Amino acid sequence: SRACISMGGGCVKGETRRMVMMSLSGVRSAALRAAAGTRRGFAAMTTSKGVLNVGIIGAGRIGQVHAETLAFRCPQAKAVRIVDYFEDVAKNTAEKFGIAHASTDYMDIINDDSIHAVWICSPSSLHAEQIIAAAKKKKAIFCEKPMATSLKEVDTVLEVVKGEGVPLMMAFQRRFDPNFARARQAIDDGAVGDPLTFHLTSRDPAPPPVDYVLKSGGLHNDMAVHDFDIARFMMKSECTRVTALGACRINPEIGTKGGDIDTALTVLEFENGAFGTVDNCRQSPQGYDQRVEVFGTKGQVSFGNNYPSIVDISDGASVRRADLPLNFFMDRYMDAYRNETIAFVNAITSNSPLPTSGDDGRAAMVISLAAKKSLLEKRPVETAEIKA
Repeated sequence: SRACISMGGGCVKGETRRMVMMSLSGVRSAALRAAAGTRRGFAAMTTSKGVLNVGIIGAGRIGQVHAETLAFRCPQAKAVRIVDYFEDVAKNTAEKFGIAHASTDYMDIINDDSIHAVWICSPSSLHAEQIIAAAKKKKAIFCEKPMATSLKEVDTVLEVVKGEGVPLMMAFQRRFDPNFARARQAIDDGAVGDPLTFHLTSRDPAPPPVDYVLKSGGLHNDMAVHDFDIARFMMKSECTRVTALGACRINPEIGTKGGDIDTALTVLEFENGAFGTVDNCRQSPQGYDQRVEVFGTKGQVSFGNNYPSIVDISDGASVRRADLPLNFFMDRYMDAYRNETIAFVNAITSNSPLPTSGDDGRAAMVISLAAKKSLLEKRPVETAEIKA
């Protein structure tokens, strides 16, 4: 585990926070409608009382965040079963969030006919088989990224999901963050005109252990994939060409033992003529660095980091912020994780289009694979070159 669970998050607290979130609720709704596009809806799945029964696969840090949201922030859904490889973790999480059943076999959820929807929060290598199993039982599926560990496997998963006619939502949580949602709404409203360029910055506060790197699929697949999805989300277009630069500048062992890079700059070009950069690094001395800029024919939309407070310190030496940015993704994107769960439940219970789909997951993986190929071959790579 690279970060502990924090239920705090956000840069304002208490009544101020509540008012801010209320004012942003319309913004998020508008952005989610835009993200849904023309994706089809599915038959509503609920009990006779209108409640969506949920099973959660994986009781780690992100599984617990979704369990907390379902327990306390989403009255139209109820988690009724949770499974985890570690039985004590499953039982403790069930007790904490009022979940009736806990066990270690994910098939307990798949074979429970009272469960309408499944949250897949397990290790990445298990996602494909669990999605397929849930789809064959006609359950709605919410899955953390990635959908699978190879493009061939992704295509197999999508074939089953579409063949069974079940909803699959990929958890690209940044789309559900209030800042990203508001920026997308501004683009939808025409505030920037036609998007011309974008700059996405995403830098972690500290590099992961080499053992994690070996299992991650590399920086482009593990870290930058969120930025690649956001680039598609903001540009509202498909990526056609990728040019990647990268090096191991922070921790030499990430290169020598992990076979990866820790610093990268990726240029993405889109069908609509827009292009821009994705700037990633495994270490940022100033803390978790998440910034966005989209420039267009009429203007620009941008935002910077979120902080625990808005306090400045002024003295004879300088005027400066009192705090570093919110520490890592579980703090920075806590609202986004909650919002994506609520958005999925709303879509399923109201027979509405999903905000994200398996096709979004595939598109982001294709960009990741093109970036890795570009880095290795030292040339621009067309996304059309990437085959399963």
